[in-house]
Amino acid sequence: MTQYNKLIERKAKELEAEEWGNQVKYIHANNGIMEIAFNNGLKRFEEISTGHKWSEGEEQAKETIFDSFTRWIADQRGK
Repeated sequence: MTQYNKLIERKAKELEAEEWGNQVKYIHANNGIMEIAFNNGLKRFEEISTGHKWSEGEEQAKETIFDSFTRWIADQRGK
């Protein structure tokens, strides 16, 4: 049974990284346009006055999100 521990730990971290990737990185509003950036690289925009919405960027590959998440976790340890 213990031969699967590393696989289970890896899968749990992948799921946690995927959840982290869908979280908001920052929200920025300027000149009537609101930008919402996510940890996975996707950005959504909304023009406040008209309600027009659009997206830019691509969602990163799962492995890239996992690498970014791992670096983020390492950075948080010192804080």
